[in-house]
Amino acid sequence: MSDGKKGFPELLDEAIENPAFELLGGYHLFLRRFLIPLILAILFLFIYDLFDNLIFSAIITGLSVGPIINLEKYLAVIKQRK
Repeated sequence: MSDGKKGFPELLDEAIENPAFELLGGYHLFLRRFLIPLILAILFLFIYDLFDNLIFSAIITGLSVGPIINLEKYLAVIKQRK
């Protein structure tokens, strides 16, 4: 591929050989793809149940996306150092 774009086989090889995906016993992909959106959905429902305001719940949930993703990255760095 001379145009600099990687094809699917090259991307798959990088994903398989990436040591970051070995974190947490291989569950790192599971955390990023399933657990983080689930946590955000549960947070949204909890805030909506407390305040019964859709816009407030959406704003608080949206503001919590960054801290949740940074917490996940922090846990990955700590696990990688061990």
